[in-house]
Amino acid sequence: MDVRRASDMPVTVEHEGTCHSYFMFEKESVRSQTMGTYLEFVGEFELAAGQSLAPHQHNSDEFYYLLRGSAVMTIDGEDQAVNVGDLIHIPPNALHSITDTSAGEGMRAFAFAVMKP
Repeated sequence: MDVRRASDMPVTVEHEGTCHSYFMFEKESVRSQTMGTYLEFVGEFELAAGQSLAPHQHNSDEFYYLLRGSAVMTIDGEDQAVNVGDLIHIPPNALHSITDTSAGEGMRAFAFAVMKP
């Protein structure tokens, strides 16, 4: 399972020192995997406390970035705890679900997917 934590990323100082960037993937590092794709969707979603997203799969590379709360991410039967600042990569056709484990607040995530035509 590919989960990347923002707090583990080194700082890259850019734009004449005015911007500190924390790249979850190095620039150009996923170019070959994403050539010819298009952005399928981009948005945010929420789960209420203790709720789960029904297991599902689709034909795109999907990414979740936790904005609030905590959860357990399940991809192809593998579970991993995730927290605010974690970026999760869900490969195409991987059966996946996420379950809120927050103490009453629920979880919120930014999500996007890229699709090969």
